[in-house]
Amino acid sequence: MEGNIWNWFIQFLSTTSLLSLGAVVLRGPISSFFSKSLENHFEKKIETFRAEIRDNESELSQIRSFLVTAQRERDSLLQEKRLQAAESLLRSVQNLSQLTMAAEYLKLLDLDYILRETNDDKMQNFIHTLIDPLNVDDKITKYSAIDKTLYKLYLSERPLRFHEAYEKIILHAITMLKIAASPISDKNVFKNTGVLSNDISILIPGSKAGFDQHGDKYAYHLVSYLYDELVSSLRREVAGTDEASRDTKSIERAAIDSRQAQLNIRANLLKAGLPESLAETGTK
Repeated sequence: MEGNIWNWFIQFLSTTSLLSLGAVVLRGPISSFFSKSLENHFEKKIETFRAEIRDNESELSQIRSFLVTAQRERDSLLQEKRLQAAESLLRSVQNLSQLTMAAEYLKLLDLDYILRETNDDKMQNFIHTLIDPLNVDDKITKYSAIDKTLYKLYLSERPLRFHEAYEKIILHAITMLKIAASPISDKNVFKNTGVLSNDISILIPGSKAGFDQHGDKYAYHLVSYLYDELVSSLRREVAGTDEASRDTKSIERAAIDSRQAQLNIRANLLKAGLPESLAETGTK
């Protein structure tokens, strides 16, 4: 019995010693094996992560490139639309400018006196000799046919406000001449109502003193100024230039229109047998 216990004890010690020795001997290779396995595992993970980063960077680069291209195309499209809108607005102005002679006439005439003389055949005939050659109805029809949506969508507020003021003055001048030539019995209700001065004095603050002194009639003196500011603001809108000075052709055109209006009025006053003072001083 004692021999069996002793033998078992010796075997136990031998096994323990062999295991300890094996552990000592194999510790290095096993550690190395596990270290390399972990290292390979993490390297693969890192490579996978780096590959994902490269893919993401490539994707982001493509997205950035797409956005830049889209922005460039959008800017190009907007610029094209602005050019089309500017052309549309210029066509509108050119149509209106064919009627500026009406404003030139009212700049010179005493409209209050003309409206008072509502039953005077001479006066009505005189007004007809001024407005009939202007072909007003035909030109207004052509002007109304212009699509105004484009420039209202793509142009900034400044040229639109100058265009609105320019349009308002020209159409007001045409309307007043039409009223003066009409058989309406009481035309005094159409006298200086402030329909022009209120809006234009806000757009051009320096004009307030002129309106206070002369009423709506002062607006007719601003037609050339509004035209020049409108063209200048369009030039800045489309080309980016800031040229505030009036060009020579514009000044010459304004001078010619004014001179022609004076000649027409004097000639037709003479034909109608009316006093030239209607055009010279603005009073009866």
